[in-house]
Amino acid sequence: MKTSYLIAILFGTLLTFSTGCGTTDSGGGDDNPPETTTYTLSTSVSPQGGGSVTPSSGTFDEGTNVSVEATANEGWIFDSWSGDIQSTDNPLNFSITSNTTLTANFTDISSSYIVDIAATNGPDQIDLRIGQQQTPESVEAPPVPPPGAFYVWLFREGENYFTDIRSRTLTQVSWQINLESGDESNLITLEWATDVVQADGTLVLTDQAGSFTVDMFTETSYEIDTSQLNVVFIEYELQVE
Repeated sequence: MKTSYLIAILFGTLLTFSTGCGTTDSGGGDDNPPETTTYTLSTSVSPQGGGSVTPSSGTFDEGTNVSVEATANEGWIFDSWSGDIQSTDNPLNFSITSNTTLTANFTDISSSYIVDIAATNGPDQIDLRIGQQQTPESVEAPPVPPPGAFYVWLFREGENYFTDIRSRTLTQVSWQINLESGDESNLITLEWATDVVQADGTLVLTDQAGSFTVDMFTETSYEIDTSQLNVVFIEYELQVE
């Protein structure tokens, strides 16, 4: 009986050991997880100096939603994306499914021009200057003369000026000019000469109602009857294609 009991114990021990070894092996295996596909993002700006792109580059898993944003430098505005994606959206959002190259295109909005204006009333003349350049400049005029005296002054924010130079990165600028004739003819002739370095826009002489418009980049003079009109405007507006 003792012999049979020992044989049974040994058999049970061997069976347990054999079963345990089989469970451990089944946890192994040679299967490898599938590799994740990744794609690269590359960006550039045109022209150089126009701005920047965030992020400028990167590596992303396939199907990742990517957002890129173009930021314009001073004097520039964002225009469009070109390359593998054509769009005007900013930021630009897309799902990446291949290596992607993008170019952020910017437009120069800086303007640099000076307009010298001679206002003539009979034998008298007053010289004004307006324009846009890098360093703003204003030259204040003296107090308004008594009624009946000839004057032609720029008017802005409650002040009279002979010279009013604005930031070269403004896309819209308006100069108000107040006029008063000093003789019975009531006629004031405005003559001007432009010195344009860069001005991709329109510069017009007009009135508040828009009843007339003179292209100051192509015309050089205009006569005003101050008994009918004593306030005119010179307006610059950038034209971006």
